Order: sequence, then C-alpha cells, then structure tokens
Amino acid sequence: MKIKNNNLIQSPLTQFDLLKTDETGLSKAFAYIIGKDPKVLYKFLHYLGIKEKNTEKNFRSISIETEKYNKESGRTDIEIYQQGKFHIIIESKIRGNKIKKEQRIKYSEIFKPDIKNILCFITQVNDYQKISNTDTQIENLSWVEISNILDSKEFLDKGKNTLVYDFLKFIKRGYIMRDQKEILVQDLGDLKEIERFRNFQVYRRDVVYGSPLYFAPYFTQKAKQAEGEGIIYLSKVLGILTLNPKNFDSYLDDLSNFCDDAETRNKWELGIRIDKADKDDENVKDFTYFLLDSPLRLKAPLKKDGTKEKGRGKDWIAAMISKNRCVTFHEFIKRMMEAEI
Repeated sequence: MKIKNNNLIQSPLTQFDLLKTDETGLSKAFAYIIGKDPKVLYKFLHYLGIKEKNTEKNFRSISIETEKYNKESGRTDIEIYQQGKFHIIIESKIRGNKIKKEQRIKYSEIFKPDIKNILCFITQVNDYQKISNTDTQIENLSWVEISNILDSKEFLDKGKNTLVYDFLKFIKRGYIMRDQKEILVQDLGDLKEIERFRNFQVYRRDVVYGSPLYFAPYFTQKAKQAEGEGIIYLSKVLGILTLNPKNFDSYLDDLSNFCDDAETRNKWELGIRIDKADKDDENVKDFTYFLLDSPLRLKAPLKKDGTKEKGRGKDWIAAMISKNRCVTFHEFIKRMMEAEI
C-alpha cells in the first residue's frame, strides 16, 4: 500500500484505510467507532430498540469484542455486552456473501437468559430471511442502512466528528458505492406476475441477492400487453424480502421498515398473499420479493438491442435478459432519449 505520494503535504489515508477491504476489516472499523465514541454506540443501540441511556456509567460497563471465539458457535465478528442488560452478536457480510442457515441458529447456546439478546446481520445486500427463535431478536440491516444512521448533522455538521466522517468515506468508497446496482431489468411475461406488478407493486422471482435502486420490467411480446413490448415502467425499489410465502405472517411488521404509507403496504401484503394461498403445499419454496414504489410510465417503450452485430446489447439488454441484469442510469436515460425521438 502506498501511504503517501511525492508532492503531497500529508497522506490522504485515514486509520481505516490501513485495514484490509474484507469482512474482517469492515467489522473492525465499525467496532472501533462504536467503542471509541459513546454517541455513535448509543445511536446504534437505540436503532436496535435498546433504550438504555447514554451515560458514562453505562458506557463503562459495556464490552465490545471482535473475532471472539465461542466453543458452541465458533468465531463471531462483533459482540456487544452489558451485564444484566443485553447481549448483541453481529455477523458482517460484504458483496454477494450470503448468510448461511446454520449461522442463524448456532448462537442460541451462548445467549444468556433474562437479558435482551439480539442477533444482528449486517450485509451488503438486502437479506431478510429469518429464524424461528422467540427468545432472540433478529435484526437484518444493510451497510447502506448503517451509513444512513451515521450520515447526519448530529455527527457531521461543521466537522463535529472526523472519526465518523472517515468511517463513512471508508465504507462508501470501499464497499457500498463499488457494488451498488442501479436499475434491475428483467423479462416479465407471466400474466400472474404482470398482475402482481401492476396491481400490487411487487416483483417476485427466485431467490436472488442484490440491492438495485430501481426495477424496470420488460414486457415480452408473448405477454401481449396493451402498451406493447418493451420497458414501459420504472419503479423505485423500497424494500426486499426473501421468504417462504406460507410464513409471511411473521414478516408483516417488516413492511413498515420500508414505507410509511399504509395504502402501499397493504398493496404489498396482498401481492405476497397471492402465493400464501398455496401454504398447504409442502413444495412451496422461498422467493425474493421486490417491494416497489408507484411506477413511473415512460413516454415510449424501450426495446432490446435487435441488431445482429457482434457485441450487441453491450451496456444494455439483448434477446436474452440474464438473471439479475442491471443497467446504469446513464445508459437507461440515453435509451429513453433515443426512443422519444
């Protein structure tokens, strides 16, 4: 690593840039700022629903450890503990790494009774799978969410907290912005799924991991929609849930995390409950549901690249839209302008 180039007065790096850009590095950086600054720690604790006050006595009695080894569960990324009050275990994931099922159930033996136990997964993708454990609070956060919690005047106004500022630069540059997807484009030809999108603002697909900002369905020619073939609508992705529809009732409270509008949440619920009708079928599988804002209709449909030239569809879409195909805003706007001419 080059620490300082010639002709610079000082190194542009922060203490966080000395860490490896992997899950361990990100966990250590986050653990460092919550252990260094009580305001940051209690902002995070209050977000998780822990109502303890930010006092010197409370802060002194809290321990924070990284890479702690437990005989029952193995190594944990971060543990936050206050005797008689709470025990938080944080598992950190970046990029496409998935939380394995066994990771969700192995901690029950190390949590202590009679205190608040929280298992918190912080991922780079929206992952809202749950485990059935009535004694443990399960929190599924994203690193984008952590960034949003700290990116506020409380910490950054007039340079109040350079530590938080440096941490936010670190995770945005090294983790969040590098893998942020912009517009997800997928074929939509099944009439049931078209109805789900049109009437309930929900897009359902096989389990997939990723956090696009927007969703643009491509109505296929076989779908025979009134607007014709192509991309007609663009919707902002407000939330993502991965679940088995027969277990949907336990996810109802999660909808309020994505939207304050009761009418929109009611649409989402109805859109997912279409599948819940099959709850008695043992073969019902998990799906990923994209919960969408009201769609914006385009002036003209956007079509696939229909040329036969080598490399057709580069930066765009061609005959076969691959799973999880995302395009940039720049390319999308360029195609919109061409279609309107």
